[in-house]
Amino acid sequence: MPPSNNRNSVNYDEDTGRFEFGPELKANIKEKLSDLPDEAHDRLLDLVRLEPTSNSKLKNQWDMASGSEVHQYLESELKPYYYRNDDSYICVTEEAKDFVRENSGLNQYVTGDSSNSEDVSENIRNRDLLMDLVSVAQSIGHLPDEGEIETHSNYAPDRFREEFGGLFEAFQEAGIVPDSITKDDYTAATEAKKEQEESQAEEEEQKSEPSGPSEAELIEELQWVDEEVEGIPYPADMNESGAFTAHTYQEEFGSWDDALDAAGIDKGELLLEDMHRVADEVGDDITQEEMNEYGRYSSTMAARYFGSWTGAKERFQEWRKEQEQEEEPAKEFDNMVNDRLDDILG
Repeated sequence: MPPSNNRNSVNYDEDTGRFEFGPELKANIKEKLSDLPDEAHDRLLDLVRLEPTSNSKLKNQWDMASGSEVHQYLESELKPYYYRNDDSYICVTEEAKDFVRENSGLNQYVTGDSSNSEDVSENIRNRDLLMDLVSVAQSIGHLPDEGEIETHSNYAPDRFREEFGGLFEAFQEAGIVPDSITKDDYTAATEAKKEQEESQAEEEEQKSEPSGPSEAELIEELQWVDEEVEGIPYPADMNESGAFTAHTYQEEFGSWDDALDAAGIDKGELLLEDMHRVADEVGDDITQEEMNEYGRYSSTMAARYFGSWTGAKERFQEWRKEQEQEEEPAKEFDNMVNDRLDDILG
């Protein structure tokens, strides 16, 4: 049956298997489309995105109880805008597609008929991806980055890369990237945003990290450990008895010896005093073996502190002279006191 010339008529086209509408009816249909409630408008977009589709698939998409409920909804709310093809799949009328093209920015997702089933399948797949990408961009109000696609899209970023070669290419295909923006611009902006987010995350992590003990607290604790142990406190003494670890002191002061200096613990003086005790046993020319046998501390510790064993012995000799010079006035005073006492008592 040939199409009628009646401007208001509805004609069935045997070649396409669809009903064709006259100009005035088309205008009326578009007006009705514009007045669709939000839910019906969204579901019309679902039809465009999913066609050719079925009651079963729409049941899951719309969270309905049955295919019968889907059919009732289509008949009551979207009857003028859909039809079933020869395989009974649900398709969208040309008028509804035109409305989608003009009002939803989804022109590239509305495909025509194709005699090649593989082409149709690819078009449907690409259309589904691109419509999802547009939906994400509309929901967040800007071009989405990879993280936002992960969060808001139904597909992983790699899916868009597989289909279109990259995210930027997918944006171009979707028509949501301005013509003035180049891929280099997009890459630079993406990298800058990533660096900014990493910097902010690092700052937040630093803020959330509990602050360690103050220098004063570390010194006070080391002085306490020094009173508890005999001789020079070792890192192991702090790990065993102290409130903090030796590593904390190394981090704060640079080394364990520097921590001792900060706490007023004169390691060098204690080493020299120990060498003095050994010298009283064996003589001033102390050997390393003698130090290791008679000393509280090893010759290795003294050598490390003073730079070498020779350096330790040289410093010991200097220290002995300093001690003797300090002791002379005291001896003279004691002798004077003793002489005076003898005179008085004599």
